[in-house]
Amino acid sequence: MIAKLGAPGRLASPAIWTEGLTLFNGSVIGFTLLVGVGIAWQTVLQQRRRDRLREHAAEYGWRPAAVDESTPGPVAEAARSRVARLAITTEQPYALWLVWHRWSESSAGNDTSSVRDLTRYFLLLDPGFPDVDVVRRTRLGGAFMPVRGAGTGDAAFDKRFLVRGPGEREVSRLLTDELREAMLADRVPAWEISGDVLITTYADAPTTATLQPRADTITDLARTLAGTAPRR
Repeated sequence: MIAKLGAPGRLASPAIWTEGLTLFNGSVIGFTLLVGVGIAWQTVLQQRRRDRLREHAAEYGWRPAAVDESTPGPVAEAARSRVARLAITTEQPYALWLVWHRWSESSAGNDTSSVRDLTRYFLLLDPGFPDVDVVRRTRLGGAFMPVRGAGTGDAAFDKRFLVRGPGEREVSRLLTDELREAMLADRVPAWEISGDVLITTYADAPTTATLQPRADTITDLARTLAGTAPRR
């Protein structure tokens, strides 16, 4: 016996399927539009934050950095990177640059990604400083090997930081009690010297709250390392 239209067990009519498909497509389109609007709004907010940051930087004498033959190598390399989002410069009183990088990293094995930020300050020192890198050690590394490299003779500092590079012995002597104490208290970040350029690094984006204080920090660090006020 042929089942009557609409009787139990009979497949829905094509009209019902069409209506359901239309509703589904409409939901997908609506969700896609919502996501698009959200992305566009985030882009607008990011641009507004960058504009405020540039205006704030200009109040302190920062200006866009032009990269040419006179630009120190480490600065030029950072500013020319395809992930560089901001490159500005000033003299306070040293020649000083800030370069901000932002990029996306995909997680292995899935489709998620995360945004990474890196902000570096570059300060041109007087000639004669050796290349050196003062890096933060892991707690595990400090526990298993309290001192690596030449060391400074300060057990607490050597457990937290490693001085490495061709100038490690000379720079270790420049790490005064005051400077080591400031680094242990996280008032001064890890730093390096490359080609007479002092570099400090932060794993975040610059903000109006951090831009100038961090510039002051690297300037004070340069004065400490030089032992004298900058020569002009």
